[in-house]
Amino acid sequence: MAKFYRTSNEKLFNIPDFPYEDKYINNIKGFDDYKDIRMAYVDEGDNNSELTFLMLHGLPTWSYLWRHFIKEIVDANYRAVALDMIGFGRSDKPLDEKAYTFESMRSSIINAIEQLDLKNVVLVVHEWGGFLGLTIPMEIRDRIDAIIIHNTILTTGNQLMSDSYSDWRKYISDNPDLNVRAIMARTNKILNLKECNTYHAPYDSFESKIALRTMPKIYPDHPNKPGAELAQQSLEWLSTEFEGLILAISGMRDPLFPQEAQNAFISSIPGVVKLPGVDNAGHFLPEWAMEYGKDLINNFISLREKHLLAKKELEDKENLAKKNENNEDNV
Repeated sequence: MAKFYRTSNEKLFNIPDFPYEDKYINNIKGFDDYKDIRMAYVDEGDNNSELTFLMLHGLPTWSYLWRHFIKEIVDANYRAVALDMIGFGRSDKPLDEKAYTFESMRSSIINAIEQLDLKNVVLVVHEWGGFLGLTIPMEIRDRIDAIIIHNTILTTGNQLMSDSYSDWRKYISDNPDLNVRAIMARTNKILNLKECNTYHAPYDSFESKIALRTMPKIYPDHPNKPGAELAQQSLEWLSTEFEGLILAISGMRDPLFPQEAQNAFISSIPGVVKLPGVDNAGHFLPEWAMEYGKDLINNFISLREKHLLAKKELEDKENLAKKNENNEDNV
């Protein structure tokens, strides 16, 4: 039986600013060789609400990244679901690098959505959560209502990559026993020591960090690399077929995905609504959600209502045109 690492729950209980019960999904597709492997998730708020905000984190974070945004979603009377991707946070961590592929990680997220039977999903993505997550709507289009993009792109292999992101991947390669606590402290001056310790808690050994050092290796940085073609197909589908609202918000001080790269990606998808950036925020933008989260949700709801109204007016106009055509044909 293929082996995996399971972080001790004792390290992740009684987190003062993250008082959410850890729940688990079993029998995860994409990791079929790992018997009893489980994916952790948070599920808070109104399960009967019109919309479910599904949050996907990046590297080296986990669902803890979304704690401020979760609070705003719950306060707005919506459902908030945040996954820990396999290999991250409170989820189990396969100990074979070969287990981590673009397809296995993507399949596990789709499977989680299906097992939880999430509908009317607002997909909220950051970094790797976007690399993978933005390829998902075309696969389960009936479940996805809208998308909110935080500092991420579709990895077609043709996109701009900053020198800082290349340096970040090299840093991970050179430091396989990644010190998550130090990284989060260095890159997020607003975090206190307890918060940095919490980010680090699921990665309490060299074994537990296998996904952190493996994911940069599978990043689709060339059109022929696994995942790149899927990203290109998703880009085309989002540009031509997706009927939901897409919002984009970015941290203005992100060195990994600077404004030039973000703007190039956003402009490649017609109709994306780009919101004003968060001036003081860096790459880990959701850490500033205590400042922008409420406004983002209010803006999203307002823009979504206008989007749905415009869509209905267009459908009514098209239906009227067809009716008139049929009447003329019957004359």
